[in-house]
Amino acid sequence: MELNDLINGNCYHICTNGQQAPLLMKDDEDYKVACIYLALVAWKLNVDVFAYIVMSNHVHLLVACKNRQEAERFLKVYKQKLALYFRHKYGMRKSMKGISDCITLVDTIQYFRNCVAYILRNALCAKVCARLEEYPWSSYSAYFSRVKKSNHRRLDSFVGGQRRNLIRSNDDISGCPICVCEDGRISDRSFVRFDVVEKAFNNSNRSFLYGLGTCNDAKMEYEFAFRPQIRVNDMDLLAVAEQLASSRFSGKSLADLSSSDKCKMIKYLYFNNKTSVPQLSRILGLPREIVAQVLSY
Repeated sequence: MELNDLINGNCYHICTNGQQAPLLMKDDEDYKVACIYLALVAWKLNVDVFAYIVMSNHVHLLVACKNRQEAERFLKVYKQKLALYFRHKYGMRKSMKGISDCITLVDTIQYFRNCVAYILRNALCAKVCARLEEYPWSSYSAYFSRVKKSNHRRLDSFVGGQRRNLIRSNDDISGCPICVCEDGRISDRSFVRFDVVEKAFNNSNRSFLYGLGTCNDAKMEYEFAFRPQIRVNDMDLLAVAEQLASSRFSGKSLADLSSSDKCKMIKYLYFNNKTSVPQLSRILGLPREIVAQVLSY
């Protein structure tokens, strides 16, 4: 099974680095609003959300967008709405200042599974909960019908002050299918693509739980948060490209690949290494305009 068989577009792991940022979420209301904004922005921008977690000063998301530019736009709009909310509630100006972003291309089923596990385990690793199901601000409850039966209500069925209290804006949400639970929390199964995640784990709850239990958090932290920020030299990037060529094209070397095959490697190399169009052009032996054109889609 290929990841492209499951998703529409490109898959990205998005995280905001809150290590140097102030505490943002101060109470349950803040977490509720952050989750609702996530769902609404994804709905408005036609972004598929596969997994998410909202922590006290950062978020992790696994989404599908047309391209990296769309992923960047999605995150920008989401952060803008959060910044406006914090400004109105706490008088916090520039609340997103100091919060850097990391967007990593996820291009294989195994990488996708690891990313889901890493995101859902974030609260557990931070020791803010003892069990995954105890943390209410992630998509964990969406998969394999873990959600408890409750009276869910569509956001667009609320009117006037009730709607404004929920979405903290006057945005037009007519036709929005997203629901909230009785306590005002977002209903994950109304916007998270749990069906895709379940298929990625072969529709097996046992495989899903095994994947979560065996996730190497330290390795994933490096893969998703640190490695993409490390600038590579030509020799290191060439080694990565050779390994990628061998794994993707039945043991072929980079020199044996056609220009078309090399183009298929560009996005992975670009989004998972701190590289540039000129460097990729040198390593792959492709014209710069071709590399730039591939990255623009």
